Amino acid sequence: MNKPWKVVLAFTAIFLAGAIFGGLLMARLGPRLAQKRGGPPPPPSPMMLRHFAERLDLTPAQKEKIRPLVERAEDEVRTMRQTSLKDTGVILRRIQQEIAAELTPDQRKKLERMQVRQRELMREDRPILQKMRERKDRAAEPPAPGAPPKP
Repeated sequence: MNKPWKVVLAFTAIFLAGAIFGGLLMARLGPRLAQKRGGPPPPPSPMMLRHFAERLDLTPAQKEKIRPLVERAEDEVRTMRQTSLKDTGVILRRIQQEIAAELTPDQRKKLERMQVRQRELMREDRPILQKMRERKDRAAEPPAPGAPPKP
């Protein structure tokens, strides 16, 4: 790395990788931080439905017609986010390989340790994500006979 443009490129790539990793990390830690502040936010579809119901004075029949529309939109957004995360992962792996090609052997070892630590952090957050999915699945179950309908 005798040429200044290579140094600038390496630092820029490292900065971008750090920014992307930071964004992903906050996506993983966000639920944990919300839980420390009194629990995770309610799922979007009930919140959105409640928002429309309160502001538009929807009748129960209108709520029932709108509920599937809101749930479909939530599913579409979730799919889009998952696709985006997968694409981001591909980009991150590629940039790390490109960066590693410019590093000394000692720097590559440091990068590998950074990557291992990042994977450990992501694994630590998975139980929280699993709990949130279980809660969502329970909320999606049909109500027991005689139980009041969900808002």
